[in-house]
Amino acid sequence: MDTPDIIHPDDILQRLAAGEEQAFREIYDRYWKVIYKAANRYLRSPDLAGDVVQEVFCLLWDRRGQFLNVRNLESYLITMTHHQVYALFRKWATETRSREAYIETLTPVVNDTDFSIRASQYEAILTELVDKLPPQQKQVFKMARENGMSHEAIARELNLSPGTVKNHMVRALQFLRRNLAPHVSLYLLILSEWGLKG
Repeated sequence: MDTPDIIHPDDILQRLAAGEEQAFREIYDRYWKVIYKAANRYLRSPDLAGDVVQEVFCLLWDRRGQFLNVRNLESYLITMTHHQVYALFRKWATETRSREAYIETLTPVVNDTDFSIRASQYEAILTELVDKLPPQQKQVFKMARENGMSHEAIARELNLSPGTVKNHMVRALQFLRRNLAPHVSLYLLILSEWGLKG
């Protein structure tokens, strides 16, 4: 009686080290879900977990000659996955610290005697851009940001669905972000107060 083919780790890693793409595909087919689940457990994001899967297998292929002595490939791939997840966390932490440090460098501007003049200029730019929004986007934006109304409350008052209100807000915020981007100080100091990170 014929027995099913079995993937022997030593054999497949030797084939992988030799640059055999079929061996790489076999490993991918067998382990990608394991890697995805391990990444998504920490990231809680299908897209980010998918990126980690791609990165792990890119590393596997790029360093294929280094895996010949690996005894438990699944365990090793999960360890690689954890390293990639931790690398993401470190990157986010670094970006957050850098952003905070940059904002701190702008503090003297906030404390400067002419801040009120600068703030008025910024406010004028923002007001001008809001006035350029399509009427319903403008109305929804002002109700949310100036009156502090929730999307549900705006939807009830304007007889719109909450989804439509959300779409209006998203488009308005995209327009404002795009046009305020050249004004770096305004983008960092004023927009955060308006919640324009959408």
